[in-house]
Formats: sequence, C-alpha cells, structure tokens
Amino acid sequence: MDFSRTYMKQVVAIHQAMFEKLLFDEKAGVNLELSELFQDAGRTYLQISERINATYLSHHYLQD
Repeated sequence: MDFSRTYMKQVVAIHQAMFEKLLFDEKAGVNLELSELFQDAGRTYLQISERINATYLSHHYLQD
C-alpha cells in the first residue's frame, strides 16, 4: 500500500498544481482545458477509489 500512497500523493500534487494554474488564477478564464482537467481528475480519482476498494475487499475476504 505504500506504493499506492506515494502514487496518490503524486496524482494529487499534479492535479493541485494544474488547478492552481487553470482555476485559481484570477486572470485565467474558464476554458476547455479546465473542463478536461475536471474530467481527468474525476476519472483518476474514481480509478484510485476502485483500486482501494478492490484491495480492501480482497484483503478482507482472505481474512475470513
């Protein structure tokens, strides 16, 4: 799970930097790049969630 935690930290850091640039910069308008970032972030976090759930469930079933 350490690799997964490291991976998740990297993903969050990348998305955070991208949101800083595209969303929080008052000079930047709402554009297609921002839409694509939301789509990418959403897909990425759903995939991470599915992996965590699968890992937890497989570990839980092995204990039973």
